[in-house]
Amino acid sequence: MGLITLLLALLSACAHYSTTAGIAGGIRSVAIPVAANDTPEAGIAEDLTERLSRAFAADGRLQVVDEASADASLRVHITAAEDRPFTYTAAEHTQQYRFKVNLDAQLLKNTDGSQVLDAKGLAGWGTYDAGLSDAEGRDLAVGAALDMVVEDLVDRATAGW
Repeated sequence: MGLITLLLALLSACAHYSTTAGIAGGIRSVAIPVAANDTPEAGIAEDLTERLSRAFAADGRLQVVDEASADASLRVHITAAEDRPFTYTAAEHTQQYRFKVNLDAQLLKNTDGSQVLDAKGLAGWGTYDAGLSDAEGRDLAVGAALDMVVEDLVDRATAGW
């Protein structure tokens, strides 16, 4: 009888453990406003914001909600986006390009504006063949670059959980 009581006591002690405790300061939800964009790249801020929202929702450690309801806000600023030649043919013609995006991000508590995360100089990239149409090449490279920074940002924002 004593062993059963001990086992029940141990199980009930573990029952209050939660994997959704939030990060430091009790943050359980995040708002992700549309990213600021200092580049001429049309639509990239909206695309990045949508990818971030989906990634945080899929990760599940923070609930993505509107700014009025959120414990914290993720402020993202796209600082650069560029295409550069990446590989060349023997005749020195560009064979592949690399699209690269750079951004800064801050996770701020909505209660007092304190900074939980300051990530500067995040970079993502994707390569594409010079002869492909944008839909077959460049657009996919832009998506790959955004996915790279999104994964990095989700990892940094939820590190140590």
